[in-house]
Formats: sequence, C-alpha cells, structure tokens
Amino acid sequence: MKIPRELMAGDSSTWDDAASKDNLGNSIDSGSWTLTYYLRGQGTLDLTATAQGSGWRTTISESQSAALAPGVYFWQARAVNGSSKVTLGSGQMRVQPNISAAGANFDGRSQAKKDLEAVQAAIRALTTGGVAEYTIANRSVRKVDLPDLIIRENTLKTEVAREEKAEKIANGQGNPHALFVRFK
Repeated sequence: MKIPRELMAGDSSTWDDAASKDNLGNSIDSGSWTLTYYLRGQGTLDLTATAQGSGWRTTISESQSAALAPGVYFWQARAVNGSSKVTLGSGQMRVQPNISAAGANFDGRSQAKKDLEAVQAAIRALTTGGVAEYTIANRSVRKVDLPDLIIRENTLKTEVAREEKAEKIANGQGNPHALFVRFK
C-alpha cells in the first residue's frame, strides 16, 4: 500500500495501489472490489478509493487532512466485494501540525523535549534554594526528589538524542553515529 507515512495537516495527498490477490490467488481489482482506507487516531477518516486501471487511486483532500488533529494514526486498507472482505494492508501514518494555521504560541517541539525542559527547570529550582515541601493550612505539597529528577532527565536526554538522530537521517544528513574508515 502506498499511503504516505507522514502528512501535513491541510495538505492533499494522492496515491495509487495496484490490484492484488487473496490467499487463494483470486484477483482483487477495481473491476469488482471497492477499496476503503480507514484512519483511526486523534480523529477518524474513511477514504473510498476510485478505480484507476485495474487498481485504485485514493485522495485525501486539503479539508479532510486539515480536520485531522496532529498525531499518530493507524490505517487499514480493506477491499469489499459483496459479502467478501479482505484486508490488503495496515500500518501507521503521522499527521504533522500545519504551522501556517497555528497561533502565535505554537510549540513544535516533541513531548520529550518539552518534558526535558520542565525537568531541568525543576532541578534548577531545587538546587537554587527552592522549597522541596510545604504545608498551608491542612494541605501539603511535596515536590519530586532531586535523584528522581536526575534519573528522569537522563532518560529524556536519551530520548531526545534518539529523536534528533532520526530527524537527521530523515532529512538526508546521514547517521551522526556512523563511523567511516578509509584504508590506504
């Protein structure tokens, strides 16, 4: 299936899928089968493909993708012919936010980067004389202990480094951890 792995909210996308065969070798083609993509995640979207030769063409319009909240969506492509139903493929796609439609307070960082900043701020607050525990009337608040914050910070740093490595590879900048050796 040729559904895109990533889609910017508000963008259109079109892809073609070839005819297929079931587990008995019978042809599954657009002449007698209807192909529908089901997307489920932060929202839902069902896309019915149109015949394109013996295969299908599926399109997500700008308005359809704009209605999808950013996040990970799981998809399934199902072909139907009367009472026969065959799942031709399944997987995941990520819908990215459309920053041209976002407000002034848009924060495109990943959740791991946001959490890392919050943990580092909490560490700074504790190490610069912040109060770890206090009570007002009959309510008390106790902040996370410094050793636990440091452990969480290290975990988040690892996750952020992994995200940055994947982003560099996806942008064609290569693997930053690849080691090349030349012999003469």
